[in-house]
Amino acid sequence: MFKRIITLTILSIVLNKSSLIAQASLEGQFFEYTSYYISNFNINTGESDAPLFRFRIRSDSYPIYTKIWFRASLLSPSLGLDSRETLTEIESNVFQMKEDIIIDNRNFSTNTNTLLDEGNPPNVVPVVIRTIDAINPSDFELVTSAMMSTGKLADGEYRFELKIYSGSSEFDIQLTDQDSKTIIVESSSGVNLESPGGELSDSLFNVVYTPYPIFNWNKGNCKNCFTYIRIAEFKNGYHSSMEEALRDERMLPYNQSLEWFNLSDISTFQYPTSDARPLEYGKTYVWQIKVEIPTTNGYEDELSSVYAFKLADPSESASIKMLNSSQQSLIEALGEDQYNALFGIDGPLAGYRITNNIIINNSNVNQNILNQILSKMSKKEILINSVTVEN
Repeated sequence: MFKRIITLTILSIVLNKSSLIAQASLEGQFFEYTSYYISNFNINTGESDAPLFRFRIRSDSYPIYTKIWFRASLLSPSLGLDSRETLTEIESNVFQMKEDIIIDNRNFSTNTNTLLDEGNPPNVVPVVIRTIDAINPSDFELVTSAMMSTGKLADGEYRFELKIYSGSSEFDIQLTDQDSKTIIVESSSGVNLESPGGELSDSLFNVVYTPYPIFNWNKGNCKNCFTYIRIAEFKNGYHSSMEEALRDERMLPYNQSLEWFNLSDISTFQYPTSDARPLEYGKTYVWQIKVEIPTTNGYEDELSSVYAFKLADPSESASIKMLNSSQQSLIEALGEDQYNALFGIDGPLAGYRITNNIIINNSNVNQNILNQILSKMSKKEILINSVTVEN
């Protein structure tokens, strides 16, 4: 009896070991981009000339029998696809592997009929890849129309799934490894500067009080991007535009042979205390952000607008703060709509700003008196009968 038990145990171990040996696994990754161009894809066959995934199929012992399955699906409310829709689902026949095989989306489609393993010399592995499922014609029309209008994949949630089935014979294969990646595709909203600064004409009000200001911007859904900044002094009477100032001598980067200062993949940055030219009080500066975006066509540059700001002179700080306070009081007194109608882009006072030269009823008054009057106007203690503009 004891001998029989031992024999059965040994047999069980041998069988389990055999099962463990006959397994293929995946080593690799899916690649993610910010923009996916239609020219890189063929939805009908699953082909792409841009790398979406690259995996090594390997096993601890050979030969082994393997089958590969791949699916790409889409969820896109903007296209009316509120439930996940299969774009393409393909699988290979069961084939024998004698060495590791590298697969990526560029050599795995319904047009693929052979794979090469990593033997020395490589072995040619015949395969047949067939389509199991594909997007229905009406939804396909929605997707292709959106792609044709923008030249890129439609906005949505794309999911890529890869599965490996393997076994010691072509009749006992089972799922032995898998991987997947969900990617959010959104139309680029551009790089938008936030602070400090604004239009050059508004630099009087876009003031910072430290020579080490913090710069903030928004670059949207930009993953694996490279971000750069450049900062330069704007010299009145010398530079004709903010862009010209940025092409001239720069404060950052310090090395003038470099046009941009390389940052991490961030959206905020404090002016450095070293490796940059010091900002000087009372001067006006301009800055810009560049983002290199990974796309299926390679990296593309996306530039922000240019913002200007002034580093306040400590001796003028009190006066500048008073002017900013008076502007806000004026907005509250007139109401935002009327203020924009007067001082907006097309308004009769576009470009005009409050100065220290204030005259009321032919008498000079200071900022405090002006603010008191504007405060009473905002509280309806003084009513505005009419507003006229005199040149």
